[in-house]
Amino acid sequence: MIYDLTHRLEEEMPVWPGSPKPKIEIESTIEQDGYLENHLQISSHSGTHVDAPAHLLVNGCTLDKFRPDYFIGKALKIDLTHCHQLIKEEEFLFLENFAEPFDFLLLHTGWSRYWGHPVYFQKFPVLNAKAAKFLSNLKLMAIGIDTISFDPVESDALPNHHIFMLKNMLLIENITAMDPLPQNKIFELLVLPLYFRQADGAPARIVARVEG
Repeated sequence: MIYDLTHRLEEEMPVWPGSPKPKIEIESTIEQDGYLENHLQISSHSGTHVDAPAHLLVNGCTLDKFRPDYFIGKALKIDLTHCHQLIKEEEFLFLENFAEPFDFLLLHTGWSRYWGHPVYFQKFPVLNAKAAKFLSNLKLMAIGIDTISFDPVESDALPNHHIFMLKNMLLIENITAMDPLPQNKIFELLVLPLYFRQADGAPARIVARVEG
């Protein structure tokens, strides 16, 4: 079974406060030009996207420096829909003895249900420092969440981002539609960011493939 975990890019989609909204304009039409072509203007962090270490670290790696096979691997989803605002380390301790290896960890808070509403930016669940440090030591390729950020909107220091990026981990934000994914069962994940030079981040198509 294939599941698309991606928000569609649209002009009126939510964006990080202060960031420009996407612009999608028709450049050519079949009626006038014989073909349809759109002109896109988007931030590297529009919609469902991947943050590279270069987003915050001066000498951090950009997305175009990661091997293609780094974006495909085994994933595990954790249900955190019962957590409100702070997600604590205790939610993840079982991972130390998890039976199977995995490359990606998806944090399902259920917050994507507020996509398109002002509440999406307000008091969404975030990891506390201990939880972020614990997860950063799991030797994962990436960690994803269904909120706009791994840190609160009002945070300037972005401590959780730094904790993960200092371990050369990728961060996936604004994931959606995780409800059907199995709990505590490994599945395949494809994280496919746009490929461009010096990519500090990029919109991405996130697809899960679940057997059975």
